[in-house]
Amino acid sequence: MSNKKILNKKRIKISYIYLLIGFIFLFFFNGKWILPIAAFVAPIFLIRFLRFQKPFIGFLIIVLAGWVSNIFVWKGMLPMSGFFYYLVSFMMSVFTSLTFLLDRIYTQKFKGIVSTFIFPSVYVIMDYINILTNPSGSYGTLVHTQSSLPLLQLVSITGIWGVIFLITWTASIINWLWDNHFEKNKVYSAFWKFGIPFLAIILWGQIKLSTTIDSPTVRIASINSTKTEYYHRMTTNFDSLVEKANQGFLENCETAASSGAKIIFGRETIISLPVNKENDFIEKAKTIALRDSIYIGTPMHVIPKKNSNENPENKIIWISPTGEILFTYHKAKPTYPGECDYGDGVIKYFDSPYGRIGSAICFDMDFPFLINQTGKMDIDIMLVPGSDWDEISPYHTYVASVRGIENGFNLVRSTFKGFSASFNYKGQLISFNDFFKTDEVILYSDVPVKGQKTVYSVLGNYFAWLCIIFFFLMSVVYVKKNGLVKKRNKNPAADTCNLFTN
Repeated sequence: MSNKKILNKKRIKISYIYLLIGFIFLFFFNGKWILPIAAFVAPIFLIRFLRFQKPFIGFLIIVLAGWVSNIFVWKGMLPMSGFFYYLVSFMMSVFTSLTFLLDRIYTQKFKGIVSTFIFPSVYVIMDYINILTNPSGSYGTLVHTQSSLPLLQLVSITGIWGVIFLITWTASIINWLWDNHFEKNKVYSAFWKFGIPFLAIILWGQIKLSTTIDSPTVRIASINSTKTEYYHRMTTNFDSLVEKANQGFLENCETAASSGAKIIFGRETIISLPVNKENDFIEKAKTIALRDSIYIGTPMHVIPKKNSNENPENKIIWISPTGEILFTYHKAKPTYPGECDYGDGVIKYFDSPYGRIGSAICFDMDFPFLINQTGKMDIDIMLVPGSDWDEISPYHTYVASVRGIENGFNLVRSTFKGFSASFNYKGQLISFNDFFKTDEVILYSDVPVKGQKTVYSVLGNYFAWLCIIFFFLMSVVYVKKNGLVKKRNKNPAADTCNLFTN
């Protein structure tokens, strides 16, 4: 046996150690046990593993590793169970593993530092397609594994794509250095072309965070349900106790107004009532808004008439201090089919002495392409009723905060069965409470009345398109290189086996 074959066998054996390390980090890569550093580390070793495997065989092994980890890390975080849960976990792994396969195939032809752009570009493209086509939006993307606010400031320029690119570029750069035995000149090149830009982004983010927001504030009160109301609402949508809870919301509005709140709203569907009682309730809310000179947002679960084929309504109605209805917004992205009718997907807002105020509902905030409207509308504050469950809290509220950094708005999210919080447009936490850890039902937040125009809100998903263009151009070069190899070998069929043999 030649020395080369012995060396290759040794490398293949060692590659399974890389697989094991990558597999362990996959359990902290995303989902319920997130460690931000794992998003950087896991791809390093999975790429390394695939470098020494036949591409398609290695791909299948990574799919299996990803599937097994997904089953554990997303348990309770995805609103599904049984066969469908295992199928979705598998498809998530396939989609992610394709990025490793394409990197493996393309880096056979490209050896310079330009090859390090392939993996992050493909990863961004896959996530772009995923967010466009799947019903969960950006939920589960790599950007939501990161808690570093200096790094997350980048989304105000590039959207989530820039952060995803940086995370995956790190893995690609390290593997490029590894392939080149960490030669001094390669390390020097990586330092200037990767290290310095990365450090500059972090430094810029830190400087941005340290600057004071020059804006007056407004006191906003977000109202939650009591635990008693929570347990009762699990058994029925309307009876005398639910009607009493509806009245309790109005009483809490009065309490908040007496504490200086100028804008008050509740958690998702805090008001539950039949359609024939809706107008009476709104009239009561109008009376309070007019008397106390406050803005009131009433998130409602409106039950259709009996024997009706209609779904319940999940909406928020905003009432002005003059007692006028400002707008009604219906939830655009129901969490599961049949939850409610779909809204038209147009973000609505009103102008006030406290800035331009808009609303979306809960899961809507997981969809960058929906919330992008807010930047073009120059919305200053988004007030978001939400409803979560223990396994996705506080994760889901921080997902919403990223939309604020992207589009330059301040955010208050009132969350039933989860983490209620307010953030400024930099993603800095202003105030919070946890439904499971407090009996307080009113959260007060002193929120800046001015947002900030961001590059992303103007240019949109240009960074994702740059990745698409780059990968297309690399594909053209790849095809040409393959053509030259085939001509040189005078065997057109030879290269078709690369996927299984190289």
